[in-house]
Order: sequence, then structure tokens, then C-alpha cells
Amino acid sequence: MKKTVLSVAIMLAMTSGAQAGGGDTVTIPAQDYKAILQRLDALQKRVEFLESTTNAPAPDDAKYEKLARDIDNIYDTMDELETKQIKNKLNFGAELRTRVDGYRAEDYTRVNMTTFESGLAGGLTPQQALVGAIEQVDQTTDSNNWTNRFRINMDAKITDGLSFHGRLAMYKNWADSDDGTASGLFNDSNRTHRPNSSNLWVDRAYVDWIPQGMPVPLAITIGRHPSTEGPPFELREKRLRQSTYPALIFDGEADGIVATLGLERFTGLKENGLRFAFGKAYHSDDDNNTGSPFPFFDDDEAGDSTIFATFFETQVPGFKDSLLVLSYAHVWDLPFYLTGPELADTGIANTDLGDMDLWGIHFQTKNIRDSGLDFFASYAGNASDPSGNAPLGLYGLLSWDGQESHSGYALYTGFRYTLPSDWLRGAKLGFEYNYGSQYWFSMTMGTPDLFNKLATRGSVYDFYYIQPVNKYLFFRTGYMRVNYDYTGSGQHMGQPMPTDATLDNYYLLMDVHF
Repeated sequence: MKKTVLSVAIMLAMTSGAQAGGGDTVTIPAQDYKAILQRLDALQKRVEFLESTTNAPAPDDAKYEKLARDIDNIYDTMDELETKQIKNKLNFGAELRTRVDGYRAEDYTRVNMTTFESGLAGGLTPQQALVGAIEQVDQTTDSNNWTNRFRINMDAKITDGLSFHGRLAMYKNWADSDDGTASGLFNDSNRTHRPNSSNLWVDRAYVDWIPQGMPVPLAITIGRHPSTEGPPFELREKRLRQSTYPALIFDGEADGIVATLGLERFTGLKENGLRFAFGKAYHSDDDNNTGSPFPFFDDDEAGDSTIFATFFETQVPGFKDSLLVLSYAHVWDLPFYLTGPELADTGIANTDLGDMDLWGIHFQTKNIRDSGLDFFASYAGNASDPSGNAPLGLYGLLSWDGQESHSGYALYTGFRYTLPSDWLRGAKLGFEYNYGSQYWFSMTMGTPDLFNKLATRGSVYDFYYIQPVNKYLFFRTGYMRVNYDYTGSGQHMGQPMPTDATLDNYYLLMDVHF
């Protein structure tokens, strides 16, 4: 018999050692481990005795066959343990959200392109033509906007001080068939059953590395970051903190490097740390220029927006389960990124419009004095440093001509209250309010809501109710009212202009995590 009990013992010992060094999840209690080794030693001696007895009688042959089966069963068990050990290196979870929104927008403005082009043809400046082409729409409604969001979450402890985290995501409208690829033969009803592309949307994919033996505790995060749905979004999302950055400052998918210094042992403040972040906000190259001999090289028309940020955060003494974050970020070379036939081969699609500074303070605390009340407040400001460029004479940085610097500000506050009723299973009522000034701009293009409320130049009133069913499932219903004071919310291009537009949004969602 080629398989020996001794080889099983060696494999078991090696597997146990790998677990100790690699931090895997399959472990064996010391007593059980010792008992297995003793049994394996006894079986090995029996094998050696039977193999050395060439003229053993039939009963011994039967014992030999039984022993062989026992050893094969041990091998099968070890194979199962090895397989489980490999699977346990990468942990998976999933979540599904189905949401229906209804909204009504009133008195908003849009540009009539025919009027705009006629104005230019008549000798008007681009600014004059644009102002003359603005028209007001009394009302538009949609009471049946359904969406599905599906996510696969994953994480793995690679070794001591090194771990991986990732998330794949699909987020789409029901039956969405107007994305430019749909046709009578290919649309949303057969999107996953007909050959198409190999695209896979990666929301997050990063490693956390904690070097050993550093004089100051240090963690380095590299990859596609956890930079969406930050504080205080975990209150309305009914989950743990999801992002490094406060949502009012930054809420978007980002690639970069973050170094975090742990300061708790030096300051005496709990959960105290200092972060330095570097990343890209926008990158353009010649990927689509297949006629170029170097299609992936940057050229004079390519543009990059780079971000450097620092964050100081701590728990506030006297407030359990609290968070205070001071933030500063500088964005270089914000681009002009409108595209279309009229911009083809003009070289202005990647024009540098200038730089932007962002800063803010965020505070939140949960379950104040065991009352079930959670509270948060954020304040942020921004200041532009234009480059002087203004494509088409209309799209300078927060201005028409790209010559003037402007500053803006925003505030964001709210509360969540857990109802003291056992039969409601911890149901929660919440209210949020935010306001943005005329020149307010934030990097919040990754918001999970249908509308980018934190970028609003105006006021937003947001009410919601959360009804848990069990630890995996909850429903949330809400209503949001937006009063826009100025146009261009969420955009850094062009001059914000006064408006009386309003938006009413009401919704119901179901959220499942498992």
C-alpha cells in the first residue's frame, strides 16, 4: 500500500503549522490533535506488521483491507479539511436592494440648443446666446422609477498584518434599455443571456498592510478605496461605517494610496488617527485612439486631476460611540469633461479649469445618554483657483470666463431616533437637513440616492422611517424636498445662476444583507 499513515501524520502536522503562520480559520484543539497523532502512530505500526507478514492468513488479510479503508477515510477527511481551509481564505457576502422612487420637479430650467445655435449664428457671444436660450419647464414627474442594486462583498486575511477587501456591484433601472447598446435584438431582457462585453464593475478592491515593528502604528491602504457612503450615511443605511471620509466632503469611488498613523498611545484619545491620502479624481489618455502608434500614452490633450487629502479623527471624550473628523483636500486640474460632436477634435474636452480646496469638520454620536437618539452635524467649505481657461467662453471654474475665484460652504445635520417598542423591532425615525451656497462644490458624485442631495445649491429636507424585519432584512420609506437656489448643483463648470426649481422625491426600498 503506497499511502502510509506516516504521510498522513506529516501532512496533518504541516497543515497545522501553516494555520499557525497564515492565520487560517481551520484549527484543531491540542488534545484532539495529540489523540489523532497517537492513533495514526498505532495504525502505522499495524501496517508495518501486516506488510512484513507475507504468509498472513485470510483473517489478517481482511483486517488489512479494513485498515486500508480506515486510512483512505482519513485521507478523505483531510482532503475535506484542506478544501474548507482554502475556501475560508476568502469570505463572501451579498446584499440586494430594490427601490421604487417617485418624483416631481417644478420650475427647473434647461437650454434650448436650437435657440442657442441661432444666437451664435446671429453674432451673440456664447454667454449672451446661452442666457437667451434658457427656458423654464413648469413640471416633470415620474411615479414609477424602479431600481435594483446587487453587491458581492468579499474579504480575506492573507497573513498577519495583510488583508484584502473587495466589492462588486450592479446598479440598474428595471428594464433599462436606452444605454446606447440596446436594440430589438439586444436589450435588458436578454442582457445576461446574449454575448456582449466582459465588463465587471468593481466598487472596491484594496489591501490593508500593517507593517510590523514600526515606532508609530501604521496602516497602508492601496487600491480602489472604501470612499463611498461615509459618515453619517451609516445611520440611514442601518449598517456599520462604510467609508474613511465624511460624506459631505467626498463620496465617490476612488483609486489611490492612504497612510494612517495610529496616535491613540500618544494622545490618550480613543480611536485617534491621522490619515494622508493621494489619488486620482480624473484621468484621460488615448485609449480609444487605435490609429496612434502609442494608443496608451498621454499627450498634450490628456488631462489628470490629482487629489491630496489629510484627515484627523478621534472619539470625543465624554461621548461614547462618537466620531470627530477634521478634513482638508486639494484637487489639482479639475477638467472640462463635456463631450459631443461639437467638441470632436477641438482639444478642449480635457482642458484644465483650475484647482479646488475643500475643508470640513464632522461630528456624530450615537445613543445619547441611552435615549436611543443619534445626532450628527457637518460643516464644509470650498475655494476655487481658476486657471483662466473657459471652453466655449462659458465653462470656467465656477464662472463664465474662468478668471474669478469663488468660495462656497455647506452644512449638513440630522438625527435618528430608535422607537422604544419591542414589537416594532427597533424601528427608527430620521430627519436630515443640508444647505449649500451659490458656489458650493463637493466631490459627492457617488451618492447612493437618486439625486445628489449633498451637492445641492439650496436647501434639502429629508425624512425617513426604517422598519427592520430581522437582522438580514429591513424596509425604508422616505420623502425628500429640495429647494434649489442656484443652477449647476454638483458641477464645477460654469456660473451658478439663480433658480426657483424644486424637487419632491418619495421612495420605498427593501434591503437584504446576508
